[in-house]
Amino acid sequence: MTSYDIEIGENKNASVCHCCNKNSCVGHGFIYKNDDAYAVYYVGWSDAHFDKKVGVALAIGEWDDDSTTDDRTCFGIEASEGEDEIYFSVIEPSESPWSNTDLLGSMVTRDEGLSHPLLQEVFEITEKILRDHIALREYLAIPEEKKFIVKH
Repeated sequence: MTSYDIEIGENKNASVCHCCNKNSCVGHGFIYKNDDAYAVYYVGWSDAHFDKKVGVALAIGEWDDDSTTDDRTCFGIEASEGEDEIYFSVIEPSESPWSNTDLLGSMVTRDEGLSHPLLQEVFEITEKILRDHIALREYLAIPEEKKFIVKH
């Protein structure tokens, strides 16, 4: 059975929203799959938005000293709050502040992401991030029974 563990690097730092230039928050962390370094994530959210949503950049791949961004695949995900659920959507790189970073690499397009063999795992890891990253769990008020739904 696959096990994912989250190590929060930054829980909640002040920032400026990339879409509206209002106050926002960012965080990041590391994902371990069966105790091995597997992914890095960045997250951003803003209380200034009417709808609660979180932008996620998740890069899966190699993280040893010899690896490069060519050894990683980066996905852009938006998690938005519904009444009793959280919806996941794959987003275009232009919708993410982390579309091409030195650490994560170039983000796949929405079409590439929707057909990517890692997509289901990306959604599983994103759910784990939202449940375990303290500031996100508080922002989205995620109880145990909240459902996560993939929206295309």
